[in-house]
Amino acid sequence: MHTTTRTRFTLAMTLCALAGALGCDRGATQEQPPEEAAEVADAVVEPKLEPAAAQAAPRPTAPASFADLVERARPAVINIYTRTRVKGRKISPLLPFAPPDRIGESLGSGFIIDPSGLALTNHHVIANATDIEVRLLDDRRFKATLIGDDPKTDTALLKIEGVEKLPYLEIADSDAMRVGDWVVAIGNPLGLTSTVTAGIVSAVGRRNVPLGGELRYKDFIQTDASINPGNSGGALLNMSGEVVGINTAISADAQGIGFAIPMNMVKEILDQLKDNGRVKRSWLGIYVDDLPEALRAQVGLTGRLGALVMDVVPGGPADRAKLRKGDVIVKLDGEDVTDAAALSWVAGNKGIGKTVTVELMRGNQRMATKLRLGALPD
Repeated sequence: MHTTTRTRFTLAMTLCALAGALGCDRGATQEQPPEEAAEVADAVVEPKLEPAAAQAAPRPTAPASFADLVERARPAVINIYTRTRVKGRKISPLLPFAPPDRIGESLGSGFIIDPSGLALTNHHVIANATDIEVRLLDDRRFKATLIGDDPKTDTALLKIEGVEKLPYLEIADSDAMRVGDWVVAIGNPLGLTSTVTAGIVSAVGRRNVPLGGELRYKDFIQTDASINPGNSGGALLNMSGEVVGINTAISADAQGIGFAIPMNMVKEILDQLKDNGRVKRSWLGIYVDDLPEALRAQVGLTGRLGALVMDVVPGGPADRAKLRKGDVIVKLDGEDVTDAAALSWVAGNKGIGKTVTVELMRGNQRMATKLRLGALPD
């Protein structure tokens, strides 16, 4: 800034301070020539500093309302009512006959994935059901038949009968969900039709969840969106209104800890449920466990990679391919093996009879071998 300009600016600001009540706080800069005013502005405006994280990415904002999303999604979420015949049992050898069979009733949730009436829910919602009925948001009721189910993932596929052109939900890429993302759960908790709750993704890839039944493959999305009995089988949605998971379980000893089956897991078995009514899984013929850190360093592996072969089933696919106890499997058909659970899931879905390439560490030596997958024994 020129000396004369600086002097004029300082004088003007001093006069404004003395005569603030007269409203002359901008008079000095308005009276300067445009080029001199620009110099003044350059001199007095300083950039606002922000933390590095704020500069790196835009700050996410909470949605003002979930109402539009819910309005679109709710018609595709269904209430499921089941009836199960419970056989009467003699409670004493002194009684001449057993009591008559009785009918048990239960309820759950589900959601439509195709306008023809295909719907997903949990296996445990419809297990052993003799009669399945669904109710839509507009209170219409229809019979439903079981197309296929998979107890090991707690997934079931239904077909709603007698109606077409139904509202349905799109299936999302659940791997794209990040911890902290907003999610919405819709279902039928405690019989309260079409209840909506919201929360965030609390964790992904939860596997050490102590759930009973036949559930074997676990890779849950954890959420604090409120889930209660009756929510089972309902939809967990992202902010685009797409399904990212099937609400499945809660922790009875806590609040705000619920679990959903990720839709990418469901997508891998959906065609088999449609075509076969069940999932026919392939098998390596080994028992595996996660790789201890000490052994990981010993064989020279870094990061999260590797599953340890604990035993080889005699006569099984791995035995015929000369795999040994103590081998560390790092890749299956080019896919990284991160842990034992991931290896079991990937191997189970490759296909019975398919030949795959197994990459492994044997001591410090890395090698590869071909292996023909067998059928997982019942």
